[in-house]
Amino acid sequence: MKDDETVLREEIFDKIKKIFQLKSSQTIFTPGKDIVRYAGAVYDHEEVESMVTAILDGWFGVGKYTHRFETELSKFLDVKKVIMTNSGSSANLLAVSALLSIQLDERSRLKPCDEVITPALTFPTTLNPVLQYNLVPVLLDVDARTYNIQADDLESAVSSKTRAILVPHTLGNPNEMDAVQDFAEEHDLYLLEDSCDALGSKYNGKYVGSFGDFGSFSFYPAHQITTGEGGAIATGDKELSDITLSLRDWGRACVMPVCDPVRCPDRTCPKSTRKDKLVVLDDLPEDYDKRYTFTNMGYNLKPTEIQAAMGLAQLKKLPSFIESRGRNFKILFDEFRSHEDFFILPESLPKSDPCWFAFPLTIRDHAPFGRKDIVEWLTKHNIEAKMLFAGNILRHSAYKGIKCRVAEKLTNSDRIMRNSFFVGVYPGMTEEKMKYMIDVFREFIRKSK
Repeated sequence: MKDDETVLREEIFDKIKKIFQLKSSQTIFTPGKDIVRYAGAVYDHEEVESMVTAILDGWFGVGKYTHRFETELSKFLDVKKVIMTNSGSSANLLAVSALLSIQLDERSRLKPCDEVITPALTFPTTLNPVLQYNLVPVLLDVDARTYNIQADDLESAVSSKTRAILVPHTLGNPNEMDAVQDFAEEHDLYLLEDSCDALGSKYNGKYVGSFGDFGSFSFYPAHQITTGEGGAIATGDKELSDITLSLRDWGRACVMPVCDPVRCPDRTCPKSTRKDKLVVLDDLPEDYDKRYTFTNMGYNLKPTEIQAAMGLAQLKKLPSFIESRGRNFKILFDEFRSHEDFFILPESLPKSDPCWFAFPLTIRDHAPFGRKDIVEWLTKHNIEAKMLFAGNILRHSAYKGIKCRVAEKLTNSDRIMRNSFFVGVYPGMTEEKMKYMIDVFREFIRKSK
């Protein structure tokens, strides 16, 4: 016989499901009136039920749902360790800060003024941790079709001061990871992958974010799955994962994967001892609680159980989300093949299988219209179009005068900043929305010839 709480929970879940059924029956797309967004959260009663369950369970900090989410995502990516964070930007920050930790030996850890190779076409919080830790970015240009660095250019960027490579998989399009990985190994460089736009993308049959020392992911609503806000960092290195966990949790020495609210205050907890290699020599009393022993200058970058509960439901839908993005991307690519006189179309490498974040287009210099013209037309017809992140980030006022080295002329980064934009391919792009968007594009091109 069910207890009273179980019965009440079932009643709540039944009503949640009915609310979503009602909303679904009322959802009708009206072309020209309703906004065609470039991205958005796609979820239903399953995510809400999962979040409500976490709330009713009454533990909001990192706990069993976070641990389950980390375990499930590590299985999906086929990596040893995933650590959930409060955002993809935080994941990038943790990846860089871990490589400067005093817990790494003197020869291994990065130091101020060490160089990090990365593209000028980027997102701010990909580059910011490099600058904030007084590392020196060495900026490369990108290919005009893949929007990623070209592996052949890495040799021109490396110097005796170079210690790491940080590659974003732009818009979900994988970099040439075999060549990048070989280069990193040849020159003994750390390899960091910003995979925030690329969950589900593969290179040579392997998921991006699993090639390097670290892979970062974002679960902001625009990305392949969402937890509202949220992110994760993946690594196959036990020492780096322990350091990262410490940094995420204030920098403390206790790195239990899940804080047990019952056992943790108990001094019999096996993790409470300070007699392990994670605790460096210090002046603290021998009996000092490891949860208040700090081995790194850390942060609080933890997620909530509610976010993790939503993520667990989203992960189950990830394969269908990947399929939808691929289908929508192909529809747009096939459409724009007949307009290559005006647009440079996106391109992936032969070994790549992208889970596209969006559909990018770059207007050719000789086209009879500019980006401003077409974006204004799309906006007028309630279709969202976005710039390709920061473009050449050196053009922004926040980055004027930063300490960096520009390894080559940033021709394509500037061209993309002037001429590129993207539209949506996310699973919320229904057949009706796709057809309407294509019709609007066709009308613009017809009027512009």
